[in-house]
Amino acid sequence: MNQRPIRIATTEQLERSVRKAGFEAHLLPPLPDLDFNRSLHRRMEDGAIYRPFLEKHDIDLVLDHNTAALTLVASAHQPGQVTLTTAALGIPYVSCYLDPVTSTMSQVPWADHWQLLESDSWIKWIFETGHGEELSKLGVPNVVMMPMAVSDEDFDTSPLPEPDPGPIVAFMGHPASSWFRSTQAIQPAQLFAGLTAAAVHADMPDLPFHKIYYDLYQFGEPPSASDDPATRANKALTYYNDKFTYNAYLAIKQRDRFARFLKVKLGDTFELIGDHWDTNYGLPHTPRIWDMKILHERMRRVPICLNLMKGCLETGLNYRHFEITGYGGFMLTYSTPELANCFAIGKECDVFRDEAELLDKIQYYMDHPDERREIAAAGQRRTHSEHLYSHRITTLVKLLHEAGVLPKKASTVQTGTPPLPKIHIRGVTGESMGRASAPQVETA
Repeated sequence: MNQRPIRIATTEQLERSVRKAGFEAHLLPPLPDLDFNRSLHRRMEDGAIYRPFLEKHDIDLVLDHNTAALTLVASAHQPGQVTLTTAALGIPYVSCYLDPVTSTMSQVPWADHWQLLESDSWIKWIFETGHGEELSKLGVPNVVMMPMAVSDEDFDTSPLPEPDPGPIVAFMGHPASSWFRSTQAIQPAQLFAGLTAAAVHADMPDLPFHKIYYDLYQFGEPPSASDDPATRANKALTYYNDKFTYNAYLAIKQRDRFARFLKVKLGDTFELIGDHWDTNYGLPHTPRIWDMKILHERMRRVPICLNLMKGCLETGLNYRHFEITGYGGFMLTYSTPELANCFAIGKECDVFRDEAELLDKIQYYMDHPDERREIAAAGQRRTHSEHLYSHRITTLVKLLHEAGVLPKKASTVQTGTPPLPKIHIRGVTGESMGRASAPQVETA
């Protein structure tokens, strides 16, 4: 007897990739709002929409980006409490994070958010090793580390067109964050840990914040299984508040400094495409391009498509690594430790580490257009062969099979919400509610 295909319920962004990976895709029903920051009340209302859909289609797995499809229903076992809709049905739920967990569910009180993260049925797909290890250290279960990817699309694989007259370098994104507003509240006690970590990172760039904070300098103790839920949440809150200044340091180190530098040195031949650059730094810019087809065509037509990282990223890659290469642009990116796991540097993209090297690389690739085109084509081939979401979903389902999470057992729905097997933290290269404030960490 042949086993039926795995049935995956997902959002529109991932539906095609689920099908391309060979699984049965079921598009989740529309909600009034898919905002991943929406409140618990809204998610309870949404649970009433999702539950009958998941039951009707006998769904094996729910997959989304950034908790967009996370909904809640009343707990059948603990009156007055709630549980994930998926957990009530014994369905594993995977959220692929494009940003850190602290950047989602901002309308949910921190303690509630943190206790939801401790759900055994919620699998968190984290995009970089540093953040994945951090969550494990903080006691969050079921963390799977895989790089991001780009959605399966009808890509243009024709030779790159001749560049348009105008800018020779473009960066497409917003400032890493609004760190310098006069209303920004940072307690003096929070500065020492963050600035110490920044100083250490300057000398040991491969050492992530959680190791500096907990192991090297012992600024605090991580949450423990013996702690009550409120204590665990508050320990995590303290950690992320102490990390705030470090995130600001990384935002400047990895992104915003280079935007200002290139505007000073290249003027109009460097184009900033995004919002808030004038408001934050007085830098002229092109407004954000909302039409993705136009944006992706710009990635192909500009000679050098610059990729800069946010202050939330320590070791891994962001979405732009795979988007630029997937759509055929030549990517010059700030160096990050995990890049070589995904691309051959100098052959499928190139990197810079400081201002001098950035200018040198820009000049070199403007003087060597054929090499620039060859690298762009090779980067596109690499992304199409290894870094589509269909590739990641295939790996994810294999991992869930190996962990005993899939296939879903028929008895699961009948017996309620038994805990799923714990998934050990792994890198893949190529319930009660409380109240607490949200952390100050800002990763927009």
